[in-house]
Amino acid sequence: MKLMEFWAKATVEELGRDGRRREFSCWRSSDLNEADAHRTALNAARRALGKLLAGEPLDRYGYGEAPLREEIIDKFADPAGRITGAVTRNRYGALVLNTDRVMFFDVDFPPITLRESVVHFFRRLFSGSARSPESRRELDGVRRLYEIVAEMPDWSLRLYRTHSGLRAMVMHDVFDPVAADSIAWMESFGCDPLYVRLCKAQGSFRARLTPKPWRCGCEVCPVRWPLENADQEDRFARWLAGYEEQCAPYATCRFLGVLGSATVHPEAAALVDLHDRATRCREQLPLA
Repeated sequence: MKLMEFWAKATVEELGRDGRRREFSCWRSSDLNEADAHRTALNAARRALGKLLAGEPLDRYGYGEAPLREEIIDKFADPAGRITGAVTRNRYGALVLNTDRVMFFDVDFPPITLRESVVHFFRRLFSGSARSPESRRELDGVRRLYEIVAEMPDWSLRLYRTHSGLRAMVMHDVFDPVAADSIAWMESFGCDPLYVRLCKAQGSFRARLTPKPWRCGCEVCPVRWPLENADQEDRFARWLAGYEEQCAPYATCRFLGVLGSATVHPEAAALVDLHDRATRCREQLPLA
């Protein structure tokens, strides 16, 4: 799992052939110490600036290939002391559960079309109980997962409704997020391909614990972690206070029930309380 404690930024300068001074900055990480992170960042900045001045294309990380620059809020370990997961704060400010053993996946619903909205409007004129496009998507999504799990009697899914789809926590066993069979399972359940790619690249499954800021009337976090100066610290503190206040009337997901065998692996059971408390999934609140 790419969970890096230490981050550092390095900036290098050099004169170009045109006599103009150019500079390039890089952030890099380390699981040893900040000095090691700075050495790595300095070497990366020098290489990048050299290519820039030579007119060569810069190497860019693909989606999720670099360790994510996220503040570690909390870490948890197995009985042997091995770090198996963490809660981090992502780029736009939400808290995220990361684990390299317990599989989470979200399945987003397709957008509601104008035609569906119009048809539903007229159906409501004649039947107040007409099912909305949103509820039909939920019903269809749950039915599809039920049909998949019905073919695998050992499987157990803890199911949640999210703002835009469904979330499942796989309870009966643990999985390796980079293994081919784990990737195949996520794809068969209809996961977002970018999420599958991110899990494989980071060596962890991820589940957002708190609302997306823009869904509860808040701007995204205005600064990137690590905070570089007092001004950024002040801006982050003010943003965090506003975000937590704006999030108060919302939940991140809503618990729907269990599909399958109801078998529970001890490592999965250990995360249920953390996930459910943080997402407020038992409260009757709008989802964000």
